[in-house]
Parts: sequence; structure tokens; C-alpha cells
Amino acid sequence: MKNITIRVSKPDGTFITNWDNATFENFTKEINAGLGVCEIKLGEKFDYQGSELKLGNTIEILISDKETLDLPEGYLLVYSGYISMYRPWVKGKKEGITVFVLGHYTKLALDVWKNGTTTTFDYDPKEDVSVMFADLMDRYIAETTNSKLSYTGATIETSGAEGVYLFEMKTYREAIEKIKSMAPANWFWYVDELGLVYFKVKPTTATHTFVFKQHFSEVKVERSMEKIRNAMLFWNGEDAPDDIYKLYEDDASILQFGRRLETYFDYKVGDEATADLIANKFIEEAKVPAVKVVCEIIDNNEDAVNGYDIESIQPGDTCNFKGFDEQFADIFEENMLITKVVYSLNKVILTVEVHKAGLLEWQEQTSRKVEDSYSSGSPTTYTT
Repeated sequence: MKNITIRVSKPDGTFITNWDNATFENFTKEINAGLGVCEIKLGEKFDYQGSELKLGNTIEILISDKETLDLPEGYLLVYSGYISMYRPWVKGKKEGITVFVLGHYTKLALDVWKNGTTTTFDYDPKEDVSVMFADLMDRYIAETTNSKLSYTGATIETSGAEGVYLFEMKTYREAIEKIKSMAPANWFWYVDELGLVYFKVKPTTATHTFVFKQHFSEVKVERSMEKIRNAMLFWNGEDAPDDIYKLYEDDASILQFGRRLETYFDYKVGDEATADLIANKFIEEAKVPAVKVVCEIIDNNEDAVNGYDIESIQPGDTCNFKGFDEQFADIFEENMLITKVVYSLNKVILTVEVHKAGLLEWQEQTSRKVEDSYSSGSPTTYTT
């Protein structure tokens, strides 16, 4: 049996009350992000005026079950965020209040990276991108009232990739995405329910092993070449002799799938080595077909023999799938990255990327496409 407690506090952490009648259906946890929106059914009438129902108040969802008996508190925190919106409603004879809660990481997109009034951060000479990330988090924590986020030396790992880059008037979220684009392949960031910020590489060994007909009974596999990009044309917006106008390609991918090129413009890149970091990382992750696995894992509180401790599964973990017939076993690689977890009380739905399908996300969050306004004046020829 699994029990939930939904705790409400002021933004400074002062406890207000527990919502004893509240319920939720699910919420999402995802790498390169954090905890998504959680819709809570408050269990009160349309005209409820409780003092705790204020925008900005914090919400924590705690669960207790057989897996938490040995914990000092007797419960486990599975979600934390803040009230972003609430909606009283009436439909015929039914009425209620729906509360929309967002994960604390979302506030990274709502303020500019700054030190007092300074919004420019120049990494020249070159610096490890993990140092850039830690510097950014230090400023966010120092500049933000009740930030709720923290990190340790273990959660922000050293990447070994060094870049030269000028950050100007970037939100924290925009800067994080730019830093990630300079990190090696298979690096990601994530903010968990405790507010711990991670910047790390995909684990080298599997965190979880899921067995067919024991932990799951259905799995969907999607293969696609639509997001393949095996060439990049990069320009830093400068004229000679300071220009970096360079083509990057993967010959093997082009031979198999044809040339599929992405154009990229970024005038903040300070040297060719940094352009190499960005382009080579992008092609490494985008040169192969995207393979995505979606699988539902049942909770062991529902079935002690066949279930799994779903609270132990986090985005950024890796997994193996076992128990298939020999003819199906080669579909799945060892140590696949869990990119998304949709959490419900009795199950999770996992999105697992065998090969990362991140082109659209990359375009939206880190790319400045070479549109007419950017490409005007570009060099006549590029280097290779």
C-alpha cells in the first residue's frame, strides 16, 4: 500500500499545512530539464479560500510504502515545486480546484545570468565547461531569493572539454544550454526533486535491469532517420582574418544516409577549438538514426513478485532490457539512457534513447540558425 502526503509551505520554507484530500495523476521528469508540471486535484469546493492557496507557495509530494520503512523519516520526497496557477471550476453538479505546480528548475529561464548588475561573462582564456556551469549556478544561488537549487562537487562532474566563449545577457537556462552544447557527447544536466543540480556524463554501466514479463509486459521501439544530421556548416560571424567558417562532416553517415546538413551561427565563439567542440559533439549525437524505446514499468507495491521500485528510477540513469527471445534481443543495446520518466503512483512510463534523438531540442534551445540577417556578409569559402 502506498500513501501520499502533499505538503504546502511558504516560499521561504515555512510549513503551512498538508493537503489531506488532494490527489494527482502523474508528473514528468526529464533530462536537460527537471520536474515538469504536476496537476493537483485539491479536493475542495469551487469557493475554497484557504490561506495556503497562494501563487508562489511551495509544494512537496511525499510517499510512504514498504520501500521507505527503513528511511529515517519513513517517507520519500518524489516531487517539489511551486504553485504557478490554480483554477477553480464548476461542471454541472461537480466542482473543485485544480492546482498547477512547476518544478523549481523552470525559474532558470526567468532571470538573466548576473553578478549584481553585470550580465557579461567572458571565458577567455579557455575554461572547462563544467567550471562555467558551476560559476553559473553559484550566481543563480547567490542572486535568487529562495532559489531551492544546490549542487556539490559530485553532482557537477569535470568534463575535460575547454571552451572560449562570451556570455552576454543570457538567461540562466539559455547559458546552460550553450554550455551543454560545448560538453562532450552523452553529457546532460538535470534538477531532481531535492533541488540538486547535475551536470554529468551518461553512466558507463546500467543502473537498472528490467525483465520482460516481470517488470514490464509491453514495449514500443521507434527508429527514425528524419533527425539525422551528419554535416554542420559553422560560422562565427566574423570577417577574415578572425572568421571561423568551417564544414564538419561524418563520412560514414553520409555514405549510408546521404548528406544532411545543419547550419549554425554563433558570434560568441572565441576560437576554432570551441567551434570544434560544438560541431563535433552535435554530429556525434545526430549522425545515426534515432532509436527510442517507450516502456511501462509497474510498481512493486502492486505486485511484489513482478514489480519494480519505481521511485528508484531517475532520468539520466541507464538500463538494460532482459528476457526477450533471441530474435528480439539484438534490438536493444546495453546500458541505454533513460531520458524521460512519467511518474504515477503505481507505474512509470519510461522513454529510453538508444541513440539520442535530440535535433529538434538542440535547434530550439542552443542553435542560432543562419537566417538572412545572420548569414549576410559570410565568408565566400569555408575550411575543412
